[in-house]
Amino acid sequence: MPTLELVESDEALRDWVDVVDAADVWGVPSFEDARHLRGLHPGRVDGVLRIDGRPVGAAFVRPAGGESADPCGVAGLWVIPAFRRRGLGSAMHCALSEHARRLGLRELLIEAHESQRDACAYLERRGYEEIGREVELVLELDSLPMPEVKPPAGITLVTRAERPDLLLGMYQVAREAIPDIPAEQADEVGSFEEWLATDMDRPIHTHDLTFIAMDGAEVVGYAVLQRGRGGVAFHSLTGVRRAWRGRGIASMLKRAQVAGAKRAGFRRLVTENAVENEPIRRLNEVMGYKPLMSTILYRGPLLGG
Repeated sequence: MPTLELVESDEALRDWVDVVDAADVWGVPSFEDARHLRGLHPGRVDGVLRIDGRPVGAAFVRPAGGESADPCGVAGLWVIPAFRRRGLGSAMHCALSEHARRLGLRELLIEAHESQRDACAYLERRGYEEIGREVELVLELDSLPMPEVKPPAGITLVTRAERPDLLLGMYQVAREAIPDIPAEQADEVGSFEEWLATDMDRPIHTHDLTFIAMDGAEVVGYAVLQRGRGGVAFHSLTGVRRAWRGRGIASMLKRAQVAGAKRAGFRRLVTENAVENEPIRRLNEVMGYKPLMSTILYRGPLLGG
């Protein structure tokens, strides 16, 4: 009989990571990052589904976070391929829904990769509707010449490793850039402490791959890379303050990321762009990024009850 074990130890969390790595398109960047994320949201619950002790499924549910009063939580469901179509996803979904009710939630947001048609069909059969879509793009680095990184007039480029004192200025960039990203479900920037823990101090974010654009002493933009596995790095955010947009700062930051990734030995760069975010999609196309499948964000009801 399948049993859902709540993750309360590093051993169980390692099993959770192993399942997600086997079931998800990109997997988990690192065990340390998974452990870090677990501590960011009060009320978050992670579970490992076992059959005869073997981990075959993984799940989580948490409140939306930030200052949102929306009674909609965030969840994830994974079943390793050999154990799909046995009702295991539904069993985890029902268990997550019970916990969500105790948190006062009425709906859930769940992502599914477009290439995983079974997952999309599963959610749609249970009343989940698509509310947003992000196109994944990849840049192959091996054959790409090292890009020239030339700041626009009056702009200087530094890394967080060089200037660890600029975090407050970077937070002001985030407060303008993140709400301006065209998306059906906007991210919450939250307090400085929340932003620092979520967007800056994750174990997969390293200071030498965090690039900061400055106009004199003022921070006007920044870009962060996430270290993944298998020679892959992920773009986290490229943001510029409103008054400095249209001057080539985002392009400079992107080129700095590409150059930094090549120097660090990564072979592929992956990014996600909201379908509605035409400016950044055009920039990525000019830089040679090629589209992959999309990630679809679904919103739907709790199960059971």
